[in-house]
Order: sequence, then structure tokens, then C-alpha cells
Amino acid sequence: MQRLLSILLVGVVLAAGCGSDTSGEPPARRPPLASPPDPGPPPNSDGLSADVRQDVARSTVRVTGIACGSTTEGSGFAVGRELIATNAHVLVGLGTPTIELGDGRSLDGEIIAFNAIDDLALIRARGADFEPLPLGPAEDGTVGAVFGWEPGPTVDPTPFRIDRPVTVRIEAVASDERIERRSWLLAARIEAGDSGAALVDTTGTVVGVAYATTTRGSSVAYAVRAERLEALITEGLDADLVVPDC
Repeated sequence: MQRLLSILLVGVVLAAGCGSDTSGEPPARRPPLASPPDPGPPPNSDGLSADVRQDVARSTVRVTGIACGSTTEGSGFAVGRELIATNAHVLVGLGTPTIELGDGRSLDGEIIAFNAIDDLALIRARGADFEPLPLGPAEDGTVGAVFGWEPGPTVDPTPFRIDRPVTVRIEAVASDERIERRSWLLAARIEAGDSGAALVDTTGTVVGVAYATTTRGSSVAYAVRAERLEALITEGLDADLVVPDC
């Protein structure tokens, strides 16, 4: 049976990477949470086959650009032939994101959907021909890999285990509004640059999108559930697009 908790987060460490800052701290930064629930250590292995790992890596990208006077970067993954999913907080203040592919190419991106409550966004990368990753449900104990593009030349999968579903009380992206976000509590080591990374189970299915870690320890993290991304894909493309500025 799944255990559903409601957690009040006074702040989290969002996992977007930032470079040199020329005009102050980017709005994506938040004070860290001091005492979240403890999901225990992450698994030693992600359980993915070499074929699944290779297929997912080909559909994983880095999202970069200049936002609010700083270089910002996060991860993303294909949900359509030209469609990338990532975290909304990665794109705050970012007019035209750059999509970096594993083969060394870079494409200009167009933000076409932005959900500040779920911290999810969609980017169209014209000229791309990705193999979309399937989305699906998960449950307590699901293991797999977080396909984040941490600083470095290639994607760097990290093992995760879902501890439980949680409803997180947190500020909406780039806002002081307090909202509730349906999330997974993870045992995983999320690093800078992992924001927007796909949580992929052993079948190659995306079950969530990583968005934050905490200061309780290096292995406590949070992800938006895949069902929220499915809703954005089916409903958000026709919504009025509002991307917060700095």
C-alpha cells in the first residue's frame, strides 16, 4: 500500500546548475530544507540493461542559456520527435533555450508550455528527430536511474529508489504563492544540472522528473510524477504561455 504524506517545504535546493553570476542570485535558488523524511540510502544499482541505458541516453539532452545574468543549465528528455520536457525553474528568465544533444549538436529551442505549479515545461526543438520516451506510473520501491546531464560531456545516470508518494507544500516557480505539488520522495543523489532529468525504471519508462534535493543528506530528493507531465502534454500545448522573467 502506498503511503501518502503531506510535507511542508520551507525551501528546497533546486537542481539547476548555474555558472558565473553577473547580476545577483538567479530566482531558481531557494534556501535548503533542513529536515525532510529520511528515505534511506539509494540503491547500489539501477537495474537497467545496457540497451535500455543506451536508448534513454540518446533521448536525453542538456538545456542551457543565459538567464538573469547567469549561465544556467539543466537536463531534459524527449517526449516527442521535436519535443523536450524539463523543469520550469530551469527556464525562468530564459528567452531562447539551447538544446545540446549527445552527438555534439546544438539546437535552438522554443518554450511552448510552462507550468509553475508542477515545475514542468515543454520545449520545441525544430529539426530534431528524437525517439520519445514512454511515460508511466510507479509505486513504492520502484528503482531505476535518473538520467541527468551533470557538468561534463555526457549524460550521467544515477540510481534511485522511490520511497513513497508525497504532496509537497512549496512555493510555485518564480513566485511567493504557496502550492501543493504531487511528488515522489526519492532515495537518490541529485546533483547540480539534474533539474528536469527523467526518472527511468528498468523497462525504460519515465516515471517522474527530478526537481530538487535537500540538506538532510546527499541522498534525499524529489521528483514530479509522470502523470503531471502527461497532463501538460495533452492539455498544456493550447494554454496561454507565461514564462516568468527575472
